[in-house]
Amino acid sequence: MKDEVIYKLYANEIYLDYLRKHPKWYFFLDQDPRYFSEFEKVVKKTMKTTTFDRLESLKNQVNFAGAMIKYLANH
Repeated sequence: MKDEVIYKLYANEIYLDYLRKHPKWYFFLDQDPRYFSEFEKVVKKTMKTTTFDRLESLKNQVNFAGAMIKYLANH
């Protein structure tokens, strides 16, 4: 595997965790480092770290906080 790919993997703990759980990616990343961008897309989608997922999580937290404030205001 190219040093560049290894550095990118070790720079992000989520990538390493995903790679350990899905070892088929070792083959692809070893064959051609250009697969790394596809690997990143798959990891972000699977691990729910895309921008959309983060915004959805934030929205849920705000809704929960709003519900708690309403509940506490009524008691």
